[in-house]
Amino acid sequence: MTKSNEELRVSEELRAEVANLRARLKTRDMELASFRDQRYALETALEDLATHQEELRAQNEELRAARQFNEALVSRYASLFDGAPVGYCIISDRRAIISANRRAAEMFEAAVSDVEHKPIHLFIHPDSHAILSRHLDKVLAGQAATDEIRVMGRDGRELDCLVQSQPNTDRDSDEALTPGELSGLVRSCLTTFNDISQRKQAERGLSDSELKFRNIFTLAPFGMMTLSQDGRLMETNEAARRMLGLSALELRGMTYTDLLAPDTTPTEAHRLADGQPRPGWVDVFERELRGRGDRRLMTRVTFSIMPSNDGQGVQGLVIIEDMTERRELETRFQHAAKLTLLGEMSASLAHEISQPLNIIRLKAEGALERLKRQGFDAARAKAGFAAIDEQVVRLFEVISYMQGLSRRDTGTVQPFSVSRAIQAARTLVDKQFRDDNIRLEVDDQLGSIEALGRQHQLEQVLVNILRNARDALLSSEGRRILAGETPRVKVSATPTEDGDRLAIVLTNNGPRVSDDVRQKMFDPFFTTKSGDQGTGLGLSISLAFINEMGGTLSAENTEEGLAFHLLLPRVRQARRPVPDEPSGDSPTGEPEAPDVVMPDDGDGGRPHVLVVDDEEEAAREIAGYLDAIGYRVTVALNGQQALEIHVTDPARAVITDLRMPERDGHWLIDRLRAGGRPVFIVIITGQAARSTKELDRLRQRADALLRKPASLRDIVRHLRAGIPARGESP
Repeated sequence: MTKSNEELRVSEELRAEVANLRARLKTRDMELASFRDQRYALETALEDLATHQEELRAQNEELRAARQFNEALVSRYASLFDGAPVGYCIISDRRAIISANRRAAEMFEAAVSDVEHKPIHLFIHPDSHAILSRHLDKVLAGQAATDEIRVMGRDGRELDCLVQSQPNTDRDSDEALTPGELSGLVRSCLTTFNDISQRKQAERGLSDSELKFRNIFTLAPFGMMTLSQDGRLMETNEAARRMLGLSALELRGMTYTDLLAPDTTPTEAHRLADGQPRPGWVDVFERELRGRGDRRLMTRVTFSIMPSNDGQGVQGLVIIEDMTERRELETRFQHAAKLTLLGEMSASLAHEISQPLNIIRLKAEGALERLKRQGFDAARAKAGFAAIDEQVVRLFEVISYMQGLSRRDTGTVQPFSVSRAIQAARTLVDKQFRDDNIRLEVDDQLGSIEALGRQHQLEQVLVNILRNARDALLSSEGRRILAGETPRVKVSATPTEDGDRLAIVLTNNGPRVSDDVRQKMFDPFFTTKSGDQGTGLGLSISLAFINEMGGTLSAENTEEGLAFHLLLPRVRQARRPVPDEPSGDSPTGEPEAPDVVMPDDGDGGRPHVLVVDDEEEAAREIAGYLDAIGYRVTVALNGQQALEIHVTDPARAVITDLRMPERDGHWLIDRLRAGGRPVFIVIITGQAARSTKELDRLRQRADALLRKPASLRDIVRHLRAGIPARGESP
């Protein structure tokens, strides 16, 4: 029993131990399962950790790369900020400089460390403080700003700067905000200082230049005007308006061509309109301008082309210089030179006057003696009177030359015979040349060819050159060179090969001139003669005369000596009628009055002619001749007497002198023209006109103008042209 219990107990213990083992095994299984879960979790965590480690390493690489990039950006920014050519400043909302670059410090004339953390107003000129305050107020309120501010360095240097500022905020968002929303967020601003001193200086210089130009344009003593490309007047100064006698309102809208004389070809205006000349083109020439009414003035015009205001086209600048006074002065010089030449030629002129007078006297005395001793010989008397008439014509030509030389050449130019001018010049110097044993040769092949100009001027040029040649040949240098050889002067005149010009060459075998003298010999007041022998104006005036004719005058040394070359434009035109001008020409070529005496049937058909001259003998001679060919003639000795006769017995024609006592010819002509009845007026005068303009005015006052000594044939020719005698047609 006891054994069974023991076994039972042992069995129970075994079962309890097995149960315990099972429980422990189950616990172990559970722990093992837990360990397996933990291991899985650990393995998973390890995998996650490895993944995170890789991600961290990648992030670290990215961070390192980003840091390097940021450092490079910061370095680049610092380099750009510090080395920028303009001044940069970061200014706080307290108006202090947080940082500044080197250029800003240079502008402020201080080191960077001395600039930072200093109020910005310390480096601004007091005159610009108010502008800077308004500028910063605007920027700190959230708006960009730009102003011109004057910076002042510590050493007092001043710079004009263009200041531009942008506001900085602490927000990272890019969301746009209104200025009102930004005003509380702005803590600083980035401000640039750009030195514009040179530009301002240039602007001030340009402004000063514009002001100076405007003052020059406005106050210049000579006329100035600007033209648009189509030639319209844009601006005119006071001097131009004063010259033209037109107001600015009247000139507005006019063209440059409107101001030119009608017969002027405005080539410069055409070139401006075509845009042919480049800006900078300048030309100087003379133009006759017309102003208010019949105002005419000769001007020197400087015409230049400059760019238009928009730079796309061109415009004209015209400078006008009134040449009236200068021309008057030149005319006086020329007139003085002519009078000087007239004085120098007095011996030759006296000879040319005394010779015809001597012949006339000898013929008259011889005729009187023959009448006393032999009676009247009609054939011999006719020959004698013809010789006297020829000498009168010769004498008249000399007087006409003296009158022409003594008056001022201010009239119009006209075609004239060059050969006649050469012959007149030869006649005037011939006696002097013969007295000085100088041989004068003339080879004239021009014939009836004409030039355009004034014959007296060409005569003066030729006489002046011939007299200069004479002086050179008779000088000590000339005598030394000639060494016994006959002094010789030759004048040759021929058309050029092209036939368009006339060439006159005056050569002499005297001394040559140096190149320096040859270049200066045409300058005014230049002379190689002593002061009492030459004025230095002769060749200068000669050059001016030839240039006015459109020709050239030059000098050159030749193997023989010195030669002067004249080239004149040739006039090509049909044969012209004889002009109605003062004449005392020889009978050759003049229409003679017929010797037929008109039958006198009373006064009914005979035109009344009034002859007025204080020289009664001359008046009676004219009256007798006119009466013989069919006119009814009355003689008056002064203008007052003539007018009284005309009132009671109206004349159809009046032949009058000008200078008379008790009312002269001018007074009489004024009264005759004022009357209602037309009167044909012929002036016969011995008075020398002071200028060709005065001569033209005399022509305008009369229907015909003759100079004393007048020819009866000329008087009748003009009279018949206006008032035919009884039985004649005009």
